[in-house]
Amino acid sequence: MDVRELRKLPMPKLRDIAKQETDLNNVVALEKEELIKAIAAAKNIPYDETHKDLNAIHAVKHDIRALQKQKLELLKSSGDPDKIKRLRRKIKLLKRVTRQLSREAKLAAAKPAPATEAPPAA
Repeated sequence: MDVRELRKLPMPKLRDIAKQETDLNNVVALEKEELIKAIAAAKNIPYDETHKDLNAIHAVKHDIRALQKQKLELLKSSGDPDKIKRLRRKIKLLKRVTRQLSREAKLAAAKPAPATEAPPAA
């Protein structure tokens, strides 16, 4: 089992594995990445921190959803067209931000670890 498989597991299964494999107390209070890190350490699985910054992406998407609700309310109440236009632009900008965050995380994950090279002989 590797880190990718652990990330695909639902939280209840991760909690069960953590209770069996680790000496952690209060497993229920831990977040998913903390559980994965603890399980990986207990099973000697290499844990890389180059995955997407899910918290940042989710936070931006949460903001997008809130703005979309505001836009929908303005459209229903036949609100100010300038406010609607500003909301659309803000949503568009935030969508670009999520794509950029995802792209950066993907590039960081694909970047190989720097190899140690011997200094050139003089």
